[in-house]
Amino acid sequence: MKHILLSLILLCIAVSLHSQTKQVYDEDFVFTDGLYLNKEMMQKNKPVDKARVKSQIDPNDLAFFDYLTQENTITLFDEVGNEVTVKTSSLWGYCSGGIIYVYHNGYFNRVGIVGSICHFLGTKTYINSRDPFYGGMYGRYGMYGPAYTTSTEAQQYLLNFETGDILEYNASNLEQMLMKDPELHDEFADLKRKKRNAKLFYYMRKFNEKHPLYIPVYE
Repeated sequence: MKHILLSLILLCIAVSLHSQTKQVYDEDFVFTDGLYLNKEMMQKNKPVDKARVKSQIDPNDLAFFDYLTQENTITLFDEVGNEVTVKTSSLWGYCSGGIIYVYHNGYFNRVGIVGSICHFLGTKTYINSRDPFYGGMYGRYGMYGPAYTTSTEAQQYLLNFETGDILEYNASNLEQMLMKDPELHDEFADLKRKKRNAKLFYYMRKFNEKHPLYIPVYE
């Protein structure tokens, strides 16, 4: 009996190893479409596919996930078939047409550069202070008008694919991400400030070339 049980375990391991391999990411690689409930789903290339989503959207529509993520909530079936409703804002992101989108600062942002260090264009919200008595007694807001306003501007970001950390795109944050490669980090850190700012993309690309992504693919 023990031999049979051991054989079954080994068979399961063998099947698992056979069904999953890792492929080096390049520009021809296509990620699997679906919803990322967390960063691990993105890293494992194992999202929730449309077959597990309950929706009135045509599943054959190429923009299925783009439309789906415009809803406030999404209903899906978990791995044992239970129906679950999640807030769209709780998603890590999604993949549509092989392109990754990450949720950050209230928006799903397309990841333009994928690698060990990714890059995407997102938004940043600024809080602008204002005199709390703005408008005066007869002003638009009355005597006690709003103490601040907000404004949104475009902002570039770095995404560490391994850790999921998202940082603003600047020399200081890139230097932090380069620490995994001491030689490259020191080379970048030794540059003068102006030259560091001018060579952000160069060193990000250089790091990605030295530390390629290995993405799981499933048969």
